[in-house]
Amino acid sequence: MKINEKDGKLTVFLEGRIDTNNAAQTEKEIFDAMEGKSGDIVIDAEKLEYISSAGLRVLMKLRKSTDKPLPVINVSRDVYDIFETTGFTEILDVKKALR
Repeated sequence: MKINEKDGKLTVFLEGRIDTNNAAQTEKEIFDAMEGKSGDIVIDAEKLEYISSAGLRVLMKLRKSTDKPLPVINVSRDVYDIFETTGFTEILDVKKALR
């Protein structure tokens, strides 16, 4: 995972798999990067291959911690299916990757 801050916007680049093995560490890294920041947050899922319920909980906590929409961009078809099946497309602003 990489995190980039530019012009007050925090972009979190998720990579690989987020599951029970690394969800807690992912959550810690994201919230540590957010500390003291009040700008927009964007999740870039271009390199995200899979997200389990543990990873979805991290995104839910992130969404609840901010009063702004949480865009998740560049989502692959497989990962989008997970978001859609679990109802997260109704909770988050999920955008599929352009082909």
